[in-house]
Amino acid sequence: MDKEYNQILVLVAESPGTTLKEITDMAADHGVIDTDIPDVLSEALRNDDLLEFDDRYWVMRKGKYGFHQYDHPET
Repeated sequence: MDKEYNQILVLVAESPGTTLKEITDMAADHGVIDTDIPDVLSEALRNDDLLEFDDRYWVMRKGKYGFHQYDHPET
């Protein structure tokens, strides 16, 4: 699950403010085979790697997801 976990974090970092459906669609487009994405998102929330607000997800700005790498107007 570590590989899928990191893939989901990258997808959310590249598209901040995405919904579960959007994340699921993007994951399928990028070949992420883990079909239990809600569990991955829940784990990422528990690990403080993601932030959820109004059913939308953002990557917490730390480590490799710092501002210099993914700088979007919505963030």
